[in-house]
Amino acid sequence: MLRALPPVPFAVTARRGWHLPRLPRGKLIFAARWVVTALAFWVVLHSIDLGAVVDLIGRAAPLALGAAGLVVIAQFAVLVWRWQLVIHILSGKAVGFGPLALLLGHSFLIGQVLPSSLGGDVARTVLLSRSTGAAAAARSVICDRLMGFAALALLVVPSVPVIAEMIGSATPFLTLTICALGAIAAVALVLAYSLAYGLPWLERHVAAVAGDLRITLRSGKIGLLAMALGIGSSLLAVLLIYLIGSAIGADLPALDCLILVPPALLVSALPISLGGWGVREGALVAAFSLVHADPAAVAATSVLFGLTTPLVGGIAAAIALFPAWSDVAKGFRDGG
Repeated sequence: MLRALPPVPFAVTARRGWHLPRLPRGKLIFAARWVVTALAFWVVLHSIDLGAVVDLIGRAAPLALGAAGLVVIAQFAVLVWRWQLVIHILSGKAVGFGPLALLLGHSFLIGQVLPSSLGGDVARTVLLSRSTGAAAAARSVICDRLMGFAALALLVVPSVPVIAEMIGSATPFLTLTICALGAIAAVALVLAYSLAYGLPWLERHVAAVAGDLRITLRSGKIGLLAMALGIGSSLLAVLLIYLIGSAIGADLPALDCLILVPPALLVSALPISLGGWGVREGALVAAFSLVHADPAAVAATSVLFGLTTPLVGGIAAAIALFPAWSDVAKGFRDGG
């Protein structure tokens, strides 16, 4: 005669049936971004001639590359200056330009193995926290990054009608995507504070970020200067791509660069690949396909553009090793 077995709670059977080894979340995310980077590169390389890309890079004109180098220096100085202003506005602390430049350069180098701009931001938060404290460092980095996104979005929005005309009615999805990406950065600045009240568990953090943005943008001339520097750094990025394209004979007209580069850079800023590699190349090749530019030339331009970031980081790391810069490093550690 069969005996009835005591019922086993569902929660117990669920735990037994789904008992799988737990993998570290950070490793999974890191691996996923490696996959995205590799996949994006595969898609780009599958549609272009890799040999042509290498040949174009090897035939770059030294004089034009020198002009591009000057733009890289100017853009880096603008980024340091903007961040310096944001730190001063939010914390009242004056971090020297030299120490901050070394710190930003180090974050450029570290960020190459981390997700897009987000990885570099984490690195500079950690480095700056030694001087200003963790909270002040995080606030300044987040505010500085959002201002950069907003400035880039301001350049994207006027280009949307022009891009829509280039695309025509065949591919409206791309137009909507560009509109959405540009609007996210701009609208978030306006609505972030009110959204906090709809999500209580985010209220403290989102309200703090929104408050920092309001403080920065309402800081009179210094706030306007910080925003102008953000727009200036984006325009310098456009100029840099134009000069690099000229150096390798890519024939990328200046007006086309002004219209097509900002949306591509906004897409590449999404933290889904390592250092933005692969995604940036794919976005630029797709954007310049609207004007029938040579995909190999665009990809070569993007690669050289991407290499400027680790180059600046390597130079900053090398400068920090010289004894003459020991006073600068000490000033950074002391927060001066």
